[in-house]
Amino acid sequence: MESQYLFPHHFQQQERYIESFIEARAKAIAPFIWGFDSIHLNESALHEGKLGLNLARGVMPDGCPFELPVSAQLPTPLQISAGVKQQLVYLALPIYQAGARHINLQDSPSGLSRYILRQLDVYDYSSDSANQETIETAELQFQLVLESASLGGYTALPVARIQEVTQEGAIILDRNFVPPCLNAANENRLMTYLEDVIGLVQQRAEALAVRFTQDNKDKSASAIVDFMLLQMLNRFEPSLQHLKSLKQLHPERLFELMQTFSGELATFTTKGKRPAAHVRYQHDNLHLCFPSVMAAINKQLSVVLEQTAIPIKVEKRQFGVFVARLSDRSLLTQARFVLAFKSGLQTDKLRNYIPNHLKIGSVETIRDLVNNQLTGITITSLATAPREITYHAGCIYYQLDAQGDLWRSLQKSGGFAFHLAGELPQLEVEFWAIRES
Repeated sequence: MESQYLFPHHFQQQERYIESFIEARAKAIAPFIWGFDSIHLNESALHEGKLGLNLARGVMPDGCPFELPVSAQLPTPLQISAGVKQQLVYLALPIYQAGARHINLQDSPSGLSRYILRQLDVYDYSSDSANQETIETAELQFQLVLESASLGGYTALPVARIQEVTQEGAIILDRNFVPPCLNAANENRLMTYLEDVIGLVQQRAEALAVRFTQDNKDKSASAIVDFMLLQMLNRFEPSLQHLKSLKQLHPERLFELMQTFSGELATFTTKGKRPAAHVRYQHDNLHLCFPSVMAAINKQLSVVLEQTAIPIKVEKRQFGVFVARLSDRSLLTQARFVLAFKSGLQTDKLRNYIPNHLKIGSVETIRDLVNNQLTGITITSLATAPREITYHAGCIYYQLDAQGDLWRSLQKSGGFAFHLAGELPQLEVEFWAIRES
C-alpha cells in the first residue's frame, strides 16, 4: 500500500467540503436561514457613546453559526463619534479568501483574519486519570463595524441603527429597527405586531358576535357579509394565537400569515375588493415590510362596515294595522324602503291582493287614510328581491314611492303604519330600509 503525506491542506480542504455540504443542504430545505436567533445590546454602554453586545446567537449570511460569548468572545464595543446619524452597525466576520491567512496566530484581535488562535485546556474523558492537555484552537473573530466603513471582505449582520449621538456623547438608537432574525419570538417588536393584530381581531370578532347572538333573524345581504367576516376572523384568530405561543417562530412564517390575513380582509373592507400593492418580504429589512402590512391591517379592521340593508321591526296591532318605528329619520332621504309579504295564498294571488288592500302612511295619518278611503303612500311591485336582501321563496316585494306630502310628513312622525284589509292566512311582513350607495 502506498503511503501519503498528510498536510494541513488536507484537513482544511475536508473542513471546507463539510461546511459547503451542510450549507448547500440547508439552503435547499428553507429560505432565509440566516440572522439572529437572539441578541442583547449593552444598554449601559450607550450612555458612554459605545455600542456593544451582551450576547448574540444566530447564523451569519455565509452559513456560519455562532453563539457569543460561548463559542467565541464578544467583539470589542464600538466607540461612536459625534455627528454619526442614521447609520447601521454591523456584526462582521471576515470571509474565506483564497490565498489569505484565515487564522491570526497572535493572541490579539486582528480585523484581517476569520479566526484567532486560542489556548484551550481539555481533558481525556476516556481515561480515569483525567489527563489535561493544552491545545490550540481556532476561534471566530467578530467585530462591530459602522455602515460608513468598508464591509468588503466581510459577511455581516446589522445589529442596530444609530439615530443620532447627543451632545453629551450618548447614543440614541432607532427602536423601530428590527435586525434580520431567525426567531421572531425573541424579537419584541415583531411580537408586539402579532399581539396588536390578535387584539384587533378579538375586538372586531366580539362586536360582530354580539350582533348575531342578540338578533339572529337578520337575513339581509349586509348581515351575511358580516357573518362571513366573523367566520374569517374566527378562522385566523386560533392561527395567530398559535404563532404567539411558539418558542421558535421564523419571521417569514409570521409575515406570510399576516399578509394572507390582510388579503382576505380586503375582500370585505376595500371598494375594489382586492388587496393593495403587494408588500414583499425583506429578511434584511424587517423594519420596513412588517410595518407596511400592519398599517394595512389596522386600516382594514378600523373600517366600519356600514349596514346597507337595515331591517325595521314590524309590530302587528288591532284591526289589520301594522306599525314600524323609525329611529333614524335620515334614512327617509338616504334609503329606499321595501316591504316583503308572504302568506298561505299562492304567490300570484297575493301579488294581486296586496296593492288593492294595502294603505301606507304615518302612525298619525293611517286612521284618516283608512276611514276616508285615501290612497296613501304608493308602492311599486318588484320582480325580484333587491340584491341587498336575502331572497325567500314565496315572498313578494314592493318598493315605497318616496315622494309627496305624506312622505315628507314622516320626518316629524313616530314611524310608518300599514293597514291591510281582510285576513290572510299565515301572513308574514318584513320591512327594510336599503341605504343608497
